[in-house]
Amino acid sequence: MDNAKDTRCIHMLLLVALLLIGNACSSGVGRSQPSPADRYAFLPSIQNSVVTVITYDVDNRVSAIGSGFFISTSGLLVTNHHVLNGAYNANIRTMDGSIYPVTGVVSENQLMDLIKVRVDIPPNKISSVSRSNQAPAVADRVFVVGSPMGLAQTVSEGIVSAIRDLPAGGNVLQLTAPISQGSSGGPVFDRNGKVIGVVTYQTTKGQNLNFAIAIEALDLLADEPDEQSIAEWTIRNSNQGPALAASLCRSGSRLSIQGEYEEALTYFQRAAEAAPEDPEVWYGLGSCYAGLDQRDDAIAAYRRPIDQNPENTTAHFVLAMYYKATGQFDLAASPLQEVIRIDPANIRARFELGLVYGHINLVDEQIDIFETILTDHPDHIPTLINLGVVWGKVDRFEEAIDLFSHAKELEPGNAIIDYSMGVTFNQMKRPNDAIRAYTLAIRNNPRMVAAHFNLGMTYLDQGRRKMALDQYEILKGLDTDAAGRLFDRIYPES
Repeated sequence: MDNAKDTRCIHMLLLVALLLIGNACSSGVGRSQPSPADRYAFLPSIQNSVVTVITYDVDNRVSAIGSGFFISTSGLLVTNHHVLNGAYNANIRTMDGSIYPVTGVVSENQLMDLIKVRVDIPPNKISSVSRSNQAPAVADRVFVVGSPMGLAQTVSEGIVSAIRDLPAGGNVLQLTAPISQGSSGGPVFDRNGKVIGVVTYQTTKGQNLNFAIAIEALDLLADEPDEQSIAEWTIRNSNQGPALAASLCRSGSRLSIQGEYEEALTYFQRAAEAAPEDPEVWYGLGSCYAGLDQRDDAIAAYRRPIDQNPENTTAHFVLAMYYKATGQFDLAASPLQEVIRIDPANIRARFELGLVYGHINLVDEQIDIFETILTDHPDHIPTLINLGVVWGKVDRFEEAIDLFSHAKELEPGNAIIDYSMGVTFNQMKRPNDAIRAYTLAIRNNPRMVAAHFNLGMTYLDQGRRKMALDQYEILKGLDTDAAGRLFDRIYPES
């Protein structure tokens, strides 16, 4: 991808889960690297959640092997859409070698290459993953667990080498961790054993490039009212439109994930001619137009499924996220409100609407919707953090600290929580507490630019210039702009 296209991609990110998260990442700057034993300590606890997915054709012959992982103890499993595409039956094989049948398709999204299925397995045999509440960043260390070439429970290690956008579905992580055929659908874990993505594609054009869909994309999978068996799902898909359209969408989706929007556009345009009633086609077109910075065309494409079915919650949500990504926050509120009208229990839409209200300075409405979320979901960490940030802005500091403390009990290693507490302690004129909070944030996320900057500023306010200079030296290797701003504060021009 050329630099201009990369720049457009950076500005088209559609799913921002938390305020300030973009500054957070996790490499080893500022502390000693963990030993290999410590680095892999979490693996035994997560490998039971990862399975091999085996699919069968109409003659009950093995047609494909992939990977998947449980996201709940009720038997819900996530894998790639393309792993199950065309299958008439499927089983999963767990770490201990046991085989269990896939009984139904719960939800799917071809553009994001994700599908959620139900497995008939005793709850005591399930170990589900935990999702990370911190967005990954470039250079973060990651682990992939899957079944490359059918070799179950294979672990590979690498880093996030780039983060790109899939405008209708969220972020795409480019990884250096080795991925082979059979890894598709497996989880990508951060260094704390929390899942941050789903392995999707590998390309060998020019160099080995491995891609994963960021885990937040699971929030866009809308459950079907009636679950269908694998065979019923395959037959339904073959009857819903020309086979050519489905094939074109698969090719277009793969190119979109790789950021090759111009090439992907031709596939989706042809698919739209073959199956104009398919929402996935229009999401794909919108994704391509968004990646090419053709805003009017993108909006028209995202609106098409809404015109066809005004009750389509996914279509409203995708349109809202596009408006949000392009800074049109006033326009993002209406489609999110439509999602909530259709699906009042949709926590993701409520949370995103709260963020949008903050951007358009509707503070009372923002507080109301965050409080409503916490009434039903008192342990929803993103809401606890963001409502705490709002309380700090309106000088309700003690309430903010209470929310951050509760969030910290739920997830003690979350650097965003410690950072947010530091900001609030600074607002309360409690610099020593702020320093402790920023230090904890850096301990949990050593490359967190905002924490280093604010720690340096707090030291400077206390007259501890040497300590502030230490943070400046660290920032020089993380973010030269932030380092320059701190240096100018340490040595202001006379």
